[in-house]
Amino acid sequence: MNDTPFVHRSLLALGVVAAAWMCLGPEEDPAVMRGRQLFDRAFAKAEGLGTPEMNADTCRGCHSDPVLGGAGALELNVTRFGRDNGGVGPFTDLPGGQGLSKLRPPLDPWREEAAAQADCFEQRQTPTLLGTGLIDGVFDAAILANEDPNDLNSDGVRGVARRVTVNGVVEIGRFGWKAQIPRLADFARDAMFFELGITTPDDGRGFAPAGDGDAIPDPELSAQQTADVHAFMAALPAPQRVGSTDPLVALGQQVFGEVGCTKCHVPELQGVNGSVPLFSDLLLHNVMPAGYRGMAEPNAGVGMFRTPPLWGIRDTAPYMHDGRAETLFAAIQAHDGEAVAVRAAFLARPAADQNALLLFLADL
Repeated sequence: MNDTPFVHRSLLALGVVAAAWMCLGPEEDPAVMRGRQLFDRAFAKAEGLGTPEMNADTCRGCHSDPVLGGAGALELNVTRFGRDNGGVGPFTDLPGGQGLSKLRPPLDPWREEAAAQADCFEQRQTPTLLGTGLIDGVFDAAILANEDPNDLNSDGVRGVARRVTVNGVVEIGRFGWKAQIPRLADFARDAMFFELGITTPDDGRGFAPAGDGDAIPDPELSAQQTADVHAFMAALPAPQRVGSTDPLVALGQQVFGEVGCTKCHVPELQGVNGSVPLFSDLLLHNVMPAGYRGMAEPNAGVGMFRTPPLWGIRDTAPYMHDGRAETLFAAIQAHDGEAVAVRAAFLARPAADQNALLLFLADL
C-alpha cells in the first residue's frame, strides 16, 4: 500500500497556495520586503560567504519547496557526524562540531583528522520555515503542558521539552530537528553562519559566532539586514489546509485521533496570536528503532527529535529527519520507539481507514 494516488491532490492545491505564498504585496512591511530579497539573494565570497564552511550560497538554495521559505528536496540533505565508539557509546563530538559542509571540504588539517575519527553519521532534511513566526509565539506553558517524560499515563509516549540555557536562563527550544533553538531570531543567525558562513552582529545570546577569521570585516551582515531576514521569516504564513469536503477526509481525521497520532501531533497549541494549528507538541520524542545510531546533544539524546509540524506536509516530501520516507505511508511505517503502538494501531485498521487517514494528511 502507498499514498501515490493522492499526489495529484497536492499538486492541485499547490498552484493555489504557491501564488499566495510567493506574492508579497505593497502593503507588506518594508523590512519584510528587504528580508525577502536577502533570503533570495546569492551571496559572494567577497561578502564573507563560505567561512568556515557552507551548505549553500543563499537561503533559497535549501528552502524553496513548494515556495520560497519552504522545505528542501532529498539532495539538499546535510550530514552530521561524531563518534559513538561503534555504537557502544558514549557519543562524543569531534573537534569543530557535528556539521560537515556540503559545498566545501574541510580545509584545516585538524578538521580532516576529526572527520577521519568519525564512526557515526546522520543525514538531516531541510525543514519548512512556513509558519515559523506563529511557532515562535507559542507559549512555553502550552509546550510544557504536554510533557510526560516518565510516561505517567502508561501509553508508551514520553514527550519532553528541550531546555536550552542562554546566559544562565533556561529557555524552551522549539526550532531545529532537536529543538535546539528557542527563538526564530536565534534560528536566523544560526543558519546565516552555519549554512552560509555569513557572520551577524553579536546579540549576546551565543547562537552564532561574531567572527569567522576571514578577510571580510565582521559582521558581514548588518544589524538591519539581520533584522530584515528575521522579519521575512516571521512573516511567512502558515500553510493552509486544502479544505476538502470529502467525507473521507473527515473520517481520516477521526482515525488519526483514534490510532493515537495526536499523542505527539497535537492539533493546536496556544500562542500570543491565538490557536496555532500546527499538529505538533514541539516536544522531543524517540521514534527511532532500538540500536539506532545518530547525533546526541545536551538534553537531546540519540534518536530524540522534535515532533515536526504536519501543516503543509503534503508538499514537503521526503519525510522524517533524514528523508528516509518518500511517501506519507512510508513515514508512518518508519515510526518506531515511542510510536510503535500507534503504528501498529494504524496498520491494524482496514485499508479504507488507512486511505482515509492519508487523505486527511494530504488535506493539511
